[in-house]
Amino acid sequence: MAKTNISSEDAKKRVRADTEPKFPYSTKPSSLRRLLKEIPKKPRPPKFDKALLKSWGFTDANDYSMLRVLKAVGLLNASNEPTDLYAQYMNIQGGAAALAGPLRRIYEPLFNASHTPYRESAEKLQNLFNIHSGGGERTLDQQIQTFKALCENTSFEAPGLSAPVTMVAATTTVPVSTTVPGTAGAGGTAVHINLHIHLPEGKSRRDYETIIEDIGRYIFGRTDTGGRED
Repeated sequence: MAKTNISSEDAKKRVRADTEPKFPYSTKPSSLRRLLKEIPKKPRPPKFDKALLKSWGFTDANDYSMLRVLKAVGLLNASNEPTDLYAQYMNIQGGAAALAGPLRRIYEPLFNASHTPYRESAEKLQNLFNIHSGGGERTLDQQIQTFKALCENTSFEAPGLSAPVTMVAATTTVPVSTTVPGTAGAGGTAVHINLHIHLPEGKSRRDYETIIEDIGRYIFGRTDTGGRED
């Protein structure tokens, strides 16, 4: 009986094809990309169905597969009705940041492997999905393209900041012996205060500035203009 030679690469593809996809995907990622751009421009519908999609210009039979992705990220509930997250995403100003948290949760293995997987090269992204997901070659590509479509319509950075929108811990150690009223003068023992500032996601640069100003006012005894309160 003749033996069939199978390359290691083909064997890997067969094994992967026999596994289940780990991430949500649409069979029409290009339509998903367009739909995510349309949502903030349209009135909030009571429910998503094929009739609504057609009225919005999505007439391909594969377009309906977008809804399972919207449900996976939390924009729709189990009945295909828009959620509170959907309402947040509709905001023209800053709404894209609403998806950052859900995407970090759904694609946690990717964010554990890379600080910014949405900025990785096509080759690196392919490798990440090969490692952390399943499905055949076409399904794997659809998962990748779905991820890219979602990320292109998501803001992972707080408005006005360059840091990713995650819980940030900023630690500042400041000698206060010469700046805090009532502390030891020159030659006295220096007092150090460690400030652990936890900045929640979704805050603006002004919110952070206000926190720092309050620290200066109530801990260091400074006014908004840098002077010292009496």
